[in-house]
Amino acid sequence: MDDGARRLRNWLLGAAALGAAGAAPAAAQVFHPETFSLANGLQVVVVANHRAPIVSQMVWYRIGAADEVQGKSGIAHFLEHLMFKGTPNVAPGEFSKIVARNGGRDNAFTGHDYTGYFQNVARERLELVMKIEADRMANLVLTDAVVDPEREVILEERRQVVDNNPRSRLSEQMYAALYLNHPYGRPVIGWEHEMRGLTTADALAWYHATTRRTTPC
Repeated sequence: MDDGARRLRNWLLGAAALGAAGAAPAAAQVFHPETFSLANGLQVVVVANHRAPIVSQMVWYRIGAADEVQGKSGIAHFLEHLMFKGTPNVAPGEFSKIVARNGGRDNAFTGHDYTGYFQNVARERLELVMKIEADRMANLVLTDAVVDPEREVILEERRQVVDNNPRSRLSEQMYAALYLNHPYGRPVIGWEHEMRGLTTADALAWYHATTRRTTPC
């Protein structure tokens, strides 16, 4: 762990320790963030919340569905799924299991302008989730063997949340009509005919573009 990452870890652990000692009331209050950058250029935002001895680590990538190449709609959301497919150090599907075994929870989300990942864990597990998050930021392994089945997963997700939901279908068509010739007119999940054509090469290209635009907090 480099000095910047160690600084971030120690700051968060100290903030959580104060919360555990009852240094602040549970009542709602304004949280004052501290912002700094690591040596590699990653911007860090630390928000102290003393209501419980837990830490929320979030990594926000400054790239989303609006940045997709024409004809590749859904690739941002697709990569969100594929980021859980493993590295040389963490087996496919093991990321969330590691978090769960350590009493935490994790998830991810995609929008037009961002993709985000988070883990909520006990303060003493912060270094662990920092390590595995940093690992998949640099060492994700994608092959046809993992990409092709996951493409079927996102297609089924589209059928469930859009095709079988009249409200979602109407919303999708409204955005397409409102944002003519604008990337906001593309659904974040993607158009079905374009989702079917997404490949491992597309996912890898998007992964490399994504990891160059990161804001952890």
